[in-house]
Amino acid sequence: MKIIISKIVLLLCCLLGGSLTSLYAGDNDAKEELMQQLESSRHDTIRLKTLCEVVDISKPEPVVRKQYVEELLKEAESQRNNFYKCRAYLYHIYICFNENKQDELQKWLDQLVTLARKEKYYDLMFLGKQCAIDLLVLNQSFEELENEALEMLHEAQALKNKKGIVLAYQSIARAYRMTGRVKPAAEMLEKAYAQSLEFDDYVFSADISNSLIAVYKLLKDYPSLLKSIQERDRIIQKELRRQPHMEQMLQMDFFYLYISYAEYYLAINDLQNVKRYKQLTDKYYSGRYFVNTLRYYEMNKTYYANTEQWNKAIASVDSLIAGYLKVEYSYYNNALLEKADILSSMNKYEEALPLYEKALAANDSILVSIYSRQVDFIKDTHAEEKIQLQTLRFRYYINVSVLVLIAAIIIVLLIFFILKYRINRELRHSEKKMRQIAREVEKVNEVKEAFISNMNNAIREPLTEVVDCSLALASNEEFTKEQRDRASGIISGTATELSQLINDILDLSRLEAGMMKFQVEELSFNSYLEEAIASASANYVLQKNIKLKADVNYSVRYDGNWLYRLMRTVFVPIGEPERILSILVEVDTEEGKITVTAYHSILVSVNPGQSIVIQNEMNRMLVEHFGGSWEINRAYVKFTIPLIQ
Repeated sequence: MKIIISKIVLLLCCLLGGSLTSLYAGDNDAKEELMQQLESSRHDTIRLKTLCEVVDISKPEPVVRKQYVEELLKEAESQRNNFYKCRAYLYHIYICFNENKQDELQKWLDQLVTLARKEKYYDLMFLGKQCAIDLLVLNQSFEELENEALEMLHEAQALKNKKGIVLAYQSIARAYRMTGRVKPAAEMLEKAYAQSLEFDDYVFSADISNSLIAVYKLLKDYPSLLKSIQERDRIIQKELRRQPHMEQMLQMDFFYLYISYAEYYLAINDLQNVKRYKQLTDKYYSGRYFVNTLRYYEMNKTYYANTEQWNKAIASVDSLIAGYLKVEYSYYNNALLEKADILSSMNKYEEALPLYEKALAANDSILVSIYSRQVDFIKDTHAEEKIQLQTLRFRYYINVSVLVLIAAIIIVLLIFFILKYRINRELRHSEKKMRQIAREVEKVNEVKEAFISNMNNAIREPLTEVVDCSLALASNEEFTKEQRDRASGIISGTATELSQLINDILDLSRLEAGMMKFQVEELSFNSYLEEAIASASANYVLQKNIKLKADVNYSVRYDGNWLYRLMRTVFVPIGEPERILSILVEVDTEEGKITVTAYHSILVSVNPGQSIVIQNEMNRMLVEHFGGSWEINRAYVKFTIPLIQ
């Protein structure tokens, strides 16, 4: 959860901090001049205006800024100037937003709305409302975010306040973007930008323009991206023509503009233009803001890698690794993989291999942690549902909590596998030596993906049955003894199924990790085969073709229990009457192995359940552990067992 919050904070810093910060950042001369004006000014409107400018220029210093905001509010109250009182309320709202203090922010917003409505300062009112709505992003209240933004739009339209309408468009676009609706977000931002030009407010238009560039970059809509960057260029040049002395104050705006150009030309592989705009980006890069630093090194890394300037690419990716380690662990792993790719391109495979292993091991540890939490969750839920029979109200709240937790786990797993897929796709482009490692990892991942994709139904459906029966038993309705026994039987049977599923998962994990303990001894394969076929014949109709010599005892080194379990799980028909289970057993004395083939086995089901998937994987690992081979397709299952020579 902390990772998600950090991403959202990072995003909002880009969206809300952009041009307004850059307009004043680092201008010490302007700050000194304002302080001199403040000392010599009288208690009039000019002093209030100067205080606002000091507050704006003190944005990089939160403590100092808060002091001047409080002074502004006292001065406005003493002069009974309601406009600047509203400005002070708005500054307090910005400070609460940066400190994520929702209750205090609401207090200041209530004061702002009351006074602004009375005096009809609607622009300030809607700026405060937008800030309160944006704070919902930090708390992940995305549905409430969209509802509040739409309500703000309707209010602004009713008041015919154009700036409020544009601010509402921005908030709606942010709600769309946070919920994955990036294209509608772009359309909403286009409307906001077109209307913002009517205000001739550079900071206002530039903020929306920055959001448009970010959205089109996500969409990979390169024509629209270039158009947005060029429009950003146009309004900067227009502002410079209007105020030539602003060039130094717009340093960060130029950085944002030129790095956007560089990223665009990198995307379309125009390296000549990339070089040109990279030089301009270098000119305006200051390293003052962490987000811009990461973006700068991302661009450098990609450019140097594409131009085969490997040492510079390595230096850039090292800076990214150091930066992402403080913010986002998954990005840190991706940076490790990118460094490994660069080293592979330099034919430094010995240096690249540990990085691949480190990144993949970190991802695997995350997966194991998720599996452990999921198993613990199943156990805890089962125990809690027995207690829930005592009271209906207590059961209701526990059930809601369980459903929310399951949904959160599913979302985390989906995000993980998307990232995993991207990593695997990059590994396939590595050198021959690394491709072998990638194929082995992909083979394991396919099994894990099949396991996770079916885990939802395998767990949710039994839990739903337990919940329904528990609800029925906990209700005030009267039941016959037969009905209660039936409900209790369902709960008990479902618990048994879940317990078996957990045991299978644990066995699979031990097999995969090489931690399963076997009792290996010399066995007579003939005896175990006869026992398995006899067990299957007692329950199913089957055809058998045993090509073993009757007078020969075929000895194998195996764990007896696991050997019987292997054949028992294979010798089960698929369940369709017209498809009879057929068993073929052959021996190859030259190669020293026995081959068992089962046609129409349940393990070759077209849409296998979770238990079938787990059983197939366990059988494969078991057979390979004892030196055999495992093959499965839509027609048959085939496995081999080595003979003792």
